[in-house]
Amino acid sequence: MASEKFSQRMRGEQLPYSLLHVPVADMRDGQGVNQCFLVKQKTHRSTRTGDPYLELTLSDRTGIIAARAWTDAANRYSSQFDEGEFVTVQGRIETYRNKLQIIIESIHRLSEQEQESGFDPDLLVSTSDRDRDEMWAELMELVGTIEPDILRQLTVNVLDKNKAMFINHPAAVSNHHAYLGGLIEHTLEVAQGVSDFAHRNPSLGLHHGLATAGAVLHDVGKIIELENPIAANYGFDGQLVGHLLLGRDMVRDEAKSLTWPDNRLPRLLEHILISHHGELEYAAAMVPKTAEAIAVYHFDNLSAKLNMVKMHIQNDSEPGDFTDWERNFGRRLFKGLD
Repeated sequence: MASEKFSQRMRGEQLPYSLLHVPVADMRDGQGVNQCFLVKQKTHRSTRTGDPYLELTLSDRTGIIAARAWTDAANRYSSQFDEGEFVTVQGRIETYRNKLQIIIESIHRLSEQEQESGFDPDLLVSTSDRDRDEMWAELMELVGTIEPDILRQLTVNVLDKNKAMFINHPAAVSNHHAYLGGLIEHTLEVAQGVSDFAHRNPSLGLHHGLATAGAVLHDVGKIIELENPIAANYGFDGQLVGHLLLGRDMVRDEAKSLTWPDNRLPRLLEHILISHHGELEYAAAMVPKTAEAIAVYHFDNLSAKLNMVKMHIQNDSEPGDFTDWERNFGRRLFKGLD
């Protein structure tokens, strides 16, 4: 394969993009870089002496890598790309504080010619391992168990109106389920956990329908909060309002079209959405005050944390039984039994 690629270069032929791409997970210190990435984040910064530089987060489907464009490159290329775009990068890889980063020599958004010469976006965009239509079918089957009927109807209405975005959006910018299809994957994990727990522990007095509806809808506001599902950037409403209140508003608007035998029920559902971060310091609009809200909070946290563990282990290149340092947990993680 290597000799074939060399011969193609010598003949001046354009190589298929898939042959040129080195996955982020396989990158090593000292390597040269000449390939495409997705720009996850782009930040303008200044050195201690006041010189401008660009701090970037680049990604492909195997992981993310930091990048820096120092003053000359920053001045030359800053206007030639934006967050959420596919770019071509030339540079080199070096290690800084035990982490790999790319020192950029040139960077620009992918041209039409480059896109037509074997570029494969599937190499750059992370997606859920699970089929999204299958997850949707599982979720709707679970929604079918929600009682009373009016609560089930509300849940179905919200989901049906937003299906395309709900099954494609990531669940977060970076921390957990941060890939296409991540939102429905995370939602299904939380909802199945809450529903099963409520069924298996009737003595705890959880209202199964309310808890399940809250679990299904707890993150629905993220389809508005995250403006670009590929780059997972916060939009205007996401920056100023956040997904807890955006989701609450979606549920409240839909609830107005229904006649409720008990007006407390939609308010209790709203409470689950605005309190599922658990504590005010973690951006909850209210601390959870019902058994159902407490259950959703803990299953939401469990799903997120275990996905973070999974992704850190998958992206880790550290030899041995334990990963490198995981900043969210403040520890190294065991990679698991074979």
